[in-house]
Amino acid sequence: MSLTTQRTTHRLTIKAPADLVFTVLRDSSHWPFLDGLTVYSERVSGDDADHELRTSIVANGALNSSRCHCLFDAASHRAEFRQVGLEHPLLRLGGSWVILRADGNSEVTLTHEFEVDGAAAGDLPELMHRTIDEYSRRELEALRLSSERLSLLVQQHSAGAHASEA
Repeated sequence: MSLTTQRTTHRLTIKAPADLVFTVLRDSSHWPFLDGLTVYSERVSGDDADHELRTSIVANGALNSSRCHCLFDAASHRAEFRQVGLEHPLLRLGGSWVILRADGNSEVTLTHEFEVDGAAAGDLPELMHRTIDEYSRRELEALRLSSERLSLLVQQHSAGAHASEA
């Protein structure tokens, strides 16, 4: 068996604090409302720091369901994920989210790494790259919009609370 490992990286700046962006990312219950690709997301085991999700997404015009193991480190604003129960020739699919503070904003990096059985892969690596690229861009943009809206609401609420105290 010849193995082919592929990596992708996507980055985006979000005008919101890193704590807030990480909180939005960790709460998978709202993902179906964010990106237009996720139609179902449910935590099936674990807690806020270590859990397994069952999700259904629309990718390449088809509905695909999967299970994903997620580890969240709130202190470092980092999340790692790994798909569970993959079918041959896809042998491994996972990655990470890293959220860094940057002058009041957040710099978000989403990486994916996947491994296929090269002898049986055919067009799978190219298809995976296209799918990951499209989905990553949409996920990042959805995270940006949601986080920036929530940050604005928090700021407005805080300003209103301070005004009523005066």
